[in-house]
Amino acid sequence: MRDVLPAYPSLVRSATLVAATYRGRVVLSLLTAFFPLLTMAVWLTVVAEGGPPDGWTTDDFLSYYAAATLLWNLTGDRVVWQWDADMRSGDLSVRLLRPVHPFHQYATSDLGQRLVFLVVLVPALVLAAWLVPGLNYPADPLRLAAVAAALVLAYAVSLLMASTFALIGFWSTQTTNGWLLWWGLGSFASGWVAPLALMPDWLRTAGLVLPFRTTMGFPVELLMGRLDAHQTAYGFAVGLGWLAAFALLYRVAWRFGVRRYQAVAG
Repeated sequence: MRDVLPAYPSLVRSATLVAATYRGRVVLSLLTAFFPLLTMAVWLTVVAEGGPPDGWTTDDFLSYYAAATLLWNLTGDRVVWQWDADMRSGDLSVRLLRPVHPFHQYATSDLGQRLVFLVVLVPALVLAAWLVPGLNYPADPLRLAAVAAALVLAYAVSLLMASTFALIGFWSTQTTNGWLLWWGLGSFASGWVAPLALMPDWLRTAGLVLPFRTTMGFPVELLMGRLDAHQTAYGFAVGLGWLAAFALLYRVAWRFGVRRYQAVAG
């Protein structure tokens, strides 16, 4: 890592320039960026007709899904599609010849694209927070520092989880289908479909130990001030545990998988 980290600024800068070149893609991504707000609209309709669930108000749902919109666009799941495409086309062979490990090439490419995207998305969310009085996030230096750390952890876990899953491509051609099935479970256990606190007890219990909550629900709940010190420490412990687990799984899968890699193109 000491040899790779100095290369990150240049690689991210290069990916940023590439992403900025394709402005149409940025606009299209921006249109899909607010997808969680559709889920919010459904919940607001439910609240308007049947009343809010215990412990939740209309403003809480507004605050939750506004923050979830940001988290929705900070996950590193796109690397699955890049890995899969390069394995199929043989372009992974070119990446293997470069002095930087393919993982870091995919990671910096994804990070550069997201930085360009967030330059557009974050001002829109800040403007929405200013215009909509219902959005409320308890802000103090300690909480903001914890939220920042949770965001970094969310992205790291998401990126490593997706990268580890992508290595299934060394053994199977169904990587993306498997990932969609895996993330189908994650959409419920992460707090994306609905806040985890409103889920059935068994799903809420499972969600607290699975990696998905780290990538969305945990940072959002922390930002909203719904977690005490013990719950916050537990959330970070689970996230760090999964980060270590996926790092180990990635190294093992890469070591054995790359030996199977064959390419007839690229």
